Amino acid sequence: MSTTYTNPIIPGFAPDPSVVSVDGTFFLVNSSFHIFPGLPVYVSKDLKSWTQIGNAFNRTSQIDLHNATTDAFPIGPNKTLVAALGLFAPTIRYHNGMFYIVCTNTVRKKGEEFRTDNFFITTTDIWANEWSDPIWFDLDGIDPSLFFDEITGKVYVQGSYRDGEIGAQKCSIRQFEIDITSGERLSETRPLWGYELAATNDGISDIEGPHMYKKDGYYYLLVADGGTFETHRAGISRSRDIWGPYEVYKGNPVLTATGTDEYVQNVGHADLFQDGDGTWWAVALGVRAETGGRSPIGRETFLVPVEWPAGEWPVFGRARLTFERAAISSPASNEILPKPSERVDDVYLRDAKLDDYEISAEDNLIKLTPSTRGLSAEYGTTTFFGKRQRSSNSIATATLCLPTEPHVRTGLTLFKENARHVDISYNSDTHKVTLETCFKLKGEPKMIREAAVASEKVQMQIVSSAKSYEFSIRTETDKEWELLGSVDALEMTACDFTGTLLGIFAVNTHEEQAASIVTFESFVVQDACIDA
Repeated sequence: MSTTYTNPIIPGFAPDPSVVSVDGTFFLVNSSFHIFPGLPVYVSKDLKSWTQIGNAFNRTSQIDLHNATTDAFPIGPNKTLVAALGLFAPTIRYHNGMFYIVCTNTVRKKGEEFRTDNFFITTTDIWANEWSDPIWFDLDGIDPSLFFDEITGKVYVQGSYRDGEIGAQKCSIRQFEIDITSGERLSETRPLWGYELAATNDGISDIEGPHMYKKDGYYYLLVADGGTFETHRAGISRSRDIWGPYEVYKGNPVLTATGTDEYVQNVGHADLFQDGDGTWWAVALGVRAETGGRSPIGRETFLVPVEWPAGEWPVFGRARLTFERAAISSPASNEILPKPSERVDDVYLRDAKLDDYEISAEDNLIKLTPSTRGLSAEYGTTTFFGKRQRSSNSIATATLCLPTEPHVRTGLTLFKENARHVDISYNSDTHKVTLETCFKLKGEPKMIREAAVASEKVQMQIVSSAKSYEFSIRTETDKEWELLGSVDALEMTACDFTGTLLGIFAVNTHEEQAASIVTFESFVVQDACIDA
């Protein structure tokens, strides 16, 4: 029976997807970069409805995100990459009762070059939301993937290695055998596909996101290339021997939106998997290209149908908002998913100090201890509590009990990373509410509007559409919202890695004196289920 599949399956700030199928149940993980908890994990029984069941990093002791700052690099004429660092491109796999996630933590200490630290984490019970501490291994690159060879019993890591400057780099995929218990390298590192292999080079120089599969006697190597923006694509090669040489498919790219007028653009970084019926699918990242190139909520996860005849190359469908395909008939598709924690999708910044947050399940009160670092801080954490923006059409509302103690700046923010955010904030020293933009690459913060407030409480609201964000306030006595100003969604769109967050924050403006706790009576984000 045919059914309709709707994309994106994971909307809003959900890049670099990877999926593993276990007994007819599908588990998916995304990159999370500078936010905590990190590496969100989703589950589905039918590939249509997806539920977040946890985060692979949910203990601050597991990972150090203190140095997950934001860097900016020129990548062409009048083109700048805005790169939030942190947790990049995870791969999820399952073997002999154990789930594995392998990933890169990219960090840069102040005054130093950025560094890529690679690791894997494990769990035997993915529903418990309890993953191990990282097991680190030596890989001087990014985007690691794991392959368990059922024939030899060996385990291999594939990764992307870079030579040259960012924006003009030459990348290659290399591989080594690994001890999956200790992380010890068991072989030399050998190149599989890239610029230094003339026999298999098709001119691609920016090869990333490798995934290995075994099918019909071949090892298939799927990669991303062309960068993660408008020239993004996926290509594939194969070999009878896992060490190569690899035959590059003449029909590459197997998946892309480059040169098309498709609504979903920047498509690539794919991962292949089968359902319980043996049907092939892929997940890939993409962005919804709104009017004028606006895509503030960032890269999202799309489901793509795949046909893969025996002994041949896979044929990928397009990444589109809807498509028809047979419904999954696996018995697991009728099972009921366990109910996840209500707080599973809460997000904080970098190395969050969780003791600075008190969240009441009974009356929705949220109490924040102000941090001395503000939202523009390049390192460390800021007192910020938020949600991913899952839809271009959303409303975020917060009710603030105005602090009476001095030296507090607090409010509601639209946040991309420390280099780009727009804040509605109340200053307890001036007793005024301001709307301020911070676009670091354009210079100093800019105040759009300031308004005096004579009240005990104030509501703040951010209303988003595909074209703009509107920022408003109202007090207890106001019936209507007062518009403070608006920001074009283009301001939150760039060659970047992350999506937008909507959240509340609190800052101590006087470092030598402790600030009082800030209370929000409520904080709610309402997203449309799927944008038209």
